[in-house]
Amino acid sequence: MFFGMKHRKPRVLVIGTGGAISAKPFKGKWKYGEFAEEDLIDIVSGIREKFDIKTANIFRMDSSDIKPEHWLTLANSIYYNMEEFDGIVVTMGTDTMHYADTAIAFLIQNNNIPIVFTGSVVDPTELNTDAKWNLREAITVAGTADIAETVLVFNGRIFRATRTKKINASEFTAFRSGSDVPLGKIQQFIELMQPYRKRGKRKPVLYNKLETKVMLFRMFPGFNGECIKNAVDLGYKGLVLQGYGLGNIPMHDESIRDGINYAYRKSVPIVVTSDCILGSFWQHIYEAEIGSRLKGMKIIPVYDMLTETAYVKLMWVLAKTNKFSEVKKMMQKNYAGEISKFNKNKGKQIT
Repeated sequence: MFFGMKHRKPRVLVIGTGGAISAKPFKGKWKYGEFAEEDLIDIVSGIREKFDIKTANIFRMDSSDIKPEHWLTLANSIYYNMEEFDGIVVTMGTDTMHYADTAIAFLIQNNNIPIVFTGSVVDPTELNTDAKWNLREAITVAGTADIAETVLVFNGRIFRATRTKKINASEFTAFRSGSDVPLGKIQQFIELMQPYRKRGKRKPVLYNKLETKVMLFRMFPGFNGECIKNAVDLGYKGLVLQGYGLGNIPMHDESIRDGINYAYRKSVPIVVTSDCILGSFWQHIYEAEIGSRLKGMKIIPVYDMLTETAYVKLMWVLAKTNKFSEVKKMMQKNYAGEISKFNKNKGKQIT
C-alpha cells in the first residue's frame, strides 16, 4: 500500500472499449461490448472486496476498428479521471492494443499512477476464458503496484506499453516484450524486473494532438521507391520504413534513393525500423551495420524501437514539428521507455 491507503480500498477505474473480453457469441460471431464493464467485474470473484471499482464504457468495438482518433478520446477519458483514482484499467481487443497503449504512453506523460491495458483471447462466456485472471491481475497492478507508467498486463506478465508486440493470435501468450524480458510478472506477488517509474506526487501532462497522416511500409525484395513518392503525393506527412535486420535498406537501388530524397525535399521525414527483435548484441554492431551504412541519407534510424511504437510516436512528434532536424532529435530521444540508450562504443567484436 502507499499514500496512506492502509485504511481504505484502492480506487480503480475500469474503462471498456470492446474486444473479446467484452464479447458474447451470437450466431457464430462475437458481439463486442455485450458485457458492460460493470457486469464484467462481477465475474471476477472477490475483486470488489479488495478494491473500490468504478466503471465506464466509451466504445464497444473490435480493436481492429479503433483508429487514432479513438486514442485521443481515450486519452482524455483517462487523463481527466486520474486525480480521483489510484489506478486506471482499460479493457480492449488484443489486435491493436499494443498500438493504443503506446499512444496513451505518449499522449499522457509524467504519470503519477499506473494506466493498465488488458484484454483476453477467449470471451468471458467460455469455461477456459483468460478474461477473469487478466482482469483480476490488471486491477491488482493498477490498484496496488508501486508503478506510474502505461503498461499492458496479460497472461501473468507486465509489459511496458512502448516495448510490447503482439506475437500470437490464438494462444494466451499473445504478447511479448521487444527486449525479451518483460517489465514484471504476477504470481503470488507482483515482481518488477526492470527499472521503472514509481508513483509520486507529479502532475500528469496531456498531449491532445496527433498527426494521423503517417504511413507504414515494410521493406521486401523488389521494393520500389515510387511507393515512397506516391505516399508523399497522397499527402502523408511522415513515413515509417521497416527495414531488414537491424533496419537495413537496399543502398544500390536508385528508385529507393530517389524516393527518400523526394520525401526529404517535400519535408516528409522517413523513420527506419527493424523487422525483427534486435537481440542482446545489437549495440555492438549497429554503428557499423546501420550508422555508417546509412550515413548521409536523409532518414532517421531509431535503434531498437519497435515498428509499431515508431509509427505511433511519429504521429505524436509530427503534431509538434515537421522540421527534419527536430523530428530526428525527438524520434531518437527516449520519452516513455520506447528506446534503449545507445552507446556507439559498446563492446568489441571477436575477429
